[in-house]
Amino acid sequence: MSAPDPQWANAWSSTVSRTEPRLTHTHATVVSRNVRVSKLDAELLDGELTQMLREPVSNALSLVRPGLAETYRLEIDTVIRAVLFWLSVGSHRRATYAQGLQNLQYARTSGFARRVHLFGILSIGGPYAWARMVGSMSLAGWADAPHTSIRALVWRLVQRIERITKVAALLNFAAFLALGQYPSIVERILGLRLVHARPQILHSVSFEFLNRQLVWHAFTEFVMFAMPLVNPMKARAWIVRNVRSVLRLPIRVDQSVKELPEDVCAVCFVEARKDDTHVVNP
Repeated sequence: MSAPDPQWANAWSSTVSRTEPRLTHTHATVVSRNVRVSKLDAELLDGELTQMLREPVSNALSLVRPGLAETYRLEIDTVIRAVLFWLSVGSHRRATYAQGLQNLQYARTSGFARRVHLFGILSIGGPYAWARMVGSMSLAGWADAPHTSIRALVWRLVQRIERITKVAALLNFAAFLALGQYPSIVERILGLRLVHARPQILHSVSFEFLNRQLVWHAFTEFVMFAMPLVNPMKARAWIVRNVRSVLRLPIRVDQSVKELPEDVCAVCFVEARKDDTHVVNP
């Protein structure tokens, strides 16, 4: 076989060098779009986990002093989120518990440990510090300060920053829905990307849990509707009678009651044996 023409070989090499980056970029974009649902599910699951852990802590604090849990609810949520973050992402797992369930993890890049620590501080400590600062300023009456005072200027600046942050979060979420890369602004700033932990496992949206919830909800609604229409005593007697007939169990009847004349009340006879003063009515 003769050697290929050098002109054809050069043309093939140049074509591959031009198309390969495009193919790689397209593949990455498709993968990121496929994991959008997984990222949103992981965020919701992490929130539900925080709520589940908050309930026993609140119940324990209510035994110490009523209303203590509501007073320090922000601190409780912050501590729970910090502990969960430290035990999951901060312990070299590169994913929260919910992200692990969704087959997701943060892509390891240069300076990953430092960026993860900054992510935990900004995403957990940042909202707590901001909420406490705004709450303290509101309680101190900064919103009602004179218009030209330093307090009023700082309060208006805080309100403007809060509005800008909300608009930026909305724009970031729209970009996430379009590209599927960064669910939060902090992740976009730090460049933390969520990728498949095991790319060979294809993710499919499972509605099994939702179906179970719908079936259970419909069943409970039907039971709540039917309960007032059912007589519990008659239902119990019907169940006992049918179970005895199926199992062929003998019906226990007092022999003395069985031999009573037809004109004697069996209930009165049983009560009379318990109480000697009771009169048996014919």
